[in-house]
Amino acid sequence: MNGGSLLAMAGKDCVALAVDRRFGSGPALVNVGPRSVLAPSSLLLVGFTGMEGDVQSLKQELAAQVARKYQRGMGISGTENQRFISPRSMTSLTSHVLYNRKRAPYFVEPLVIGLEPCVSEKKMSPISSDATVNSTTAYRPYLCSLDMIGATSLSNEFVCAGAAIKSIYGTAEAAYQPNLSGDELVEACGKAFLSALERDCLSGYGAVVYLITSDGIVAYELEGRND
Repeated sequence: MNGGSLLAMAGKDCVALAVDRRFGSGPALVNVGPRSVLAPSSLLLVGFTGMEGDVQSLKQELAAQVARKYQRGMGISGTENQRFISPRSMTSLTSHVLYNRKRAPYFVEPLVIGLEPCVSEKKMSPISSDATVNSTTAYRPYLCSLDMIGATSLSNEFVCAGAAIKSIYGTAEAAYQPNLSGDELVEACGKAFLSALERDCLSGYGAVVYLITSDGIVAYELEGRND
């Protein structure tokens, strides 16, 4: 295994994904760089940890299927139509791809995180006899971890994967608080992740925290121990 760890945490109308920068071959360091992440849309990220060859193969297969199913095209009326895959649909696609290879599985543990759109309707007081209904699109955090044959595990708080998973569960449980703002979530997720990496020799060399809000994705680089 090539080491590496992931942690995703939910906040108020936002989610954060922390990935480490170490790529190794057992205890030997091979390279330093952010772990592979797939961004099918501005509200969705898929993180990967496991064998790097399988990670790249799965990432390319998912990217190709998303591009084919949700590509930009011309609508029936002749106008451009852009469809975006939701986190829940991305989880189903990833699970399907992994389960189809159950006899020769990818040695990968993905995390699917993002903001799931939900439509809320509010009835307005009608001035005339015709009732009007206003619908607004809101977003709620979505966190899901998958094993290498596609079994899913959903959480409303945090999910993690990788070599330091035992340490991450402890630090994330201590750091998590509900309804954190974006800045507070980045700080809590980053501190919990770096604290866990201190206890694992197969992960580390700094981290990158991706924050997803309704405005898009922002990346924050964190320094860590390099030994």
